[in-house]
Amino acid sequence: MTVYHLILLGLAAGACAGVLAGLIGIGGGIVVVPAIYYGLVASGVSPDQAVHVAVATSLAAIMPAACVSFLGHWRAGNTDIVFFRDWGPGIAAGVITAQLAAPHLRGNVMSGCFGILCLVFAIRFAFPQRFQPIVEQPPGGWFRHFAALGIGASSGLAGLGGGILTNVVMSLSGLPMHKSIGRAAAAGIVVSVPATLVAAVASRAQHGTEIGSIDLAVLACIAPAQTLGAWIGASLAQRVAGEHLSRLLAVALLITGSTMLKASFA
Repeated sequence: MTVYHLILLGLAAGACAGVLAGLIGIGGGIVVVPAIYYGLVASGVSPDQAVHVAVATSLAAIMPAACVSFLGHWRAGNTDIVFFRDWGPGIAAGVITAQLAAPHLRGNVMSGCFGILCLVFAIRFAFPQRFQPIVEQPPGGWFRHFAALGIGASSGLAGLGGGILTNVVMSLSGLPMHKSIGRAAAAGIVVSVPATLVAAVASRAQHGTEIGSIDLAVLACIAPAQTLGAWIGASLAQRVAGEHLSRLLAVALLITGSTMLKASFA
């Protein structure tokens, strides 16, 4: 794959991921991680190194898109600042722990975890009417801290922005889909900031365009397109029924999970 094709791939993946980020509150990793991974492998990078770069670069690209998505949902009244106080510290701690561990894990383990998580959550979002809330409001106390740690750790290992897991927790806690999506967008900010910092210093760069595991050239292609897409997606989300948003997320998760799970056995 030539540099020109890599740029086009980055722009397309970033735009698609951004729209999904704004539309359904995810960080965009379910699109960006596979795109970067296969683009790098096609360019001659080893699969093990490619998955580490894909995860780290995806997490770095999430930050601007998550900020734009959060502002759009905040203006619509579907999220609030309190989420950062209650959930932020636990999510950040989980992300930092996962990113410090990531350089010591095999790439196929990370891609396998990514694929399994996607497939499990695809089932939940494909049938929104069959999964009723198990509690009346989001958890508090120690349960909230453990849930936040789990969201952060899973996101850090899989290159996700935390939006998928946050959406699951919030929707099962009785929040309407639009408000769950708004809080999922906020989680993207909490995940991306520490993940980017740790990914930049926790491992050694393999190429001149990298800082740690983050490929700056790929990031420069993806981040602007993803940010613009997030603004468009956040605007569209207010006009789409929650049921349809849930099923849209399920389709994206199914395709991506199947692809990455297959890659883990390559």
